[in-house]
Amino acid sequence: MILIILLIGLFGFIVGFLALNRPLQKIIVGGGGLLILTAAAVLMIGNDNWHWGMHTTTTTTTTTLNSAVKNNYVDLLLYEPVKKSNTEKVYVYQTPATTKQQHTAVSLTTSNHVTTTASTKAKMVTTTKRWTYNNNIWRELYRWTGTHRTLISHHNTFKIPSTWATLSVSQAKWLASQAKTIDAQAKTQVTAAMQAQVKQAVAAQPNMTKTQIATLTKTITKKATAQAEQQAPAMIAKLVKQAQARSIH
Repeated sequence: MILIILLIGLFGFIVGFLALNRPLQKIIVGGGGLLILTAAAVLMIGNDNWHWGMHTTTTTTTTTLNSAVKNNYVDLLLYEPVKKSNTEKVYVYQTPATTKQQHTAVSLTTSNHVTTTASTKAKMVTTTKRWTYNNNIWRELYRWTGTHRTLISHHNTFKIPSTWATLSVSQAKWLASQAKTIDAQAKTQVTAAMQAQVKQAVAAQPNMTKTQIATLTKTITKKATAQAEQQAPAMIAKLVKQAQARSIH
């Protein structure tokens, strides 16, 4: 609508001052066209620069999150530094609705924040602010002039349980490698401990049958595995701290 008003004003201005001969007609038509043209231009500039006829609307959505990487030791929220920056980050996450990793946008209007909560489930709370028209009159007035829901800001708050860890992609790769190595070492230690105890038991009781030896082996293995599993959380927590102390790049 504003574009039509602008064209009407321009047409009146041109016709009034160039096509009409009588001074009064020039003043009325040309001057009126100039006023309309000026008013339309001011309205367009006001809307473009100061959002005349608009107000701020805020929408909030909450999304449940899964660990960005599937593993058996710790749930992770990941991030990737932007252009080797130490402060600008793109967060990598995954939702129950998809098996693919998703990431936050890289934009001057997008900000991210991570906080720890007492909840057992991780969530992402997204708050979006936009400029929207006050009513249909303003909307119709600025029809065909561009965006009608200009983005002001997009803020993501990641609320993760205390059992989760936040790491860069590089740190997460290091953690996975170390966890794999320690897991292999633990299995080797369990096997060695089992064999040593079985050997000791057989030496003490040479008449043990194969069934008794098998039962003893199973019992010792189960006990050693349980001990290793009890020690695992502390070991993983230590590894996570070591990973977080490493470079994020």
